[in-house]
Amino acid sequence: MLYDPKWEQKTDILALPTLIAWLETKNPNESYNFDDCKGGCLFSQYIVAHGIPYNLYGPAPEWLALHDLYGPIACAYPISRQTFGAALTRARAALNP
Repeated sequence: MLYDPKWEQKTDILALPTLIAWLETKNPNESYNFDDCKGGCLFSQYIVAHGIPYNLYGPAPEWLALHDLYGPIACAYPISRQTFGAALTRARAALNP
C-alpha cells in the first residue's frame, strides 16, 4: 500500500466544525453535567474521545482552551438544556450566526 500524507493529518480539536462533527455522533437526548469536575462535562468527554487524557489535577490545555472558546455552547441552564442535542444546536448557531 502506498503512503498517503493525509494519514498524518491531525484533527484540530479546537476548531468548531470538529466539535460539531463530534456532537453529531452523540445521542442528542443524552445529558452531560457542565459542573462535573470528574470528567463528565461536555469538554472532558470531547477531549477524551480525541485521545487526550482528562486529569483532575491539571486539565489539559485543550480543555481550558475549549472553555474559553466555546463555554456558552456547553454551559446552559437550566440543567435540562445540557444535552448533546441542545449543545449541537448552540454550536451550529455559533458557526452560522
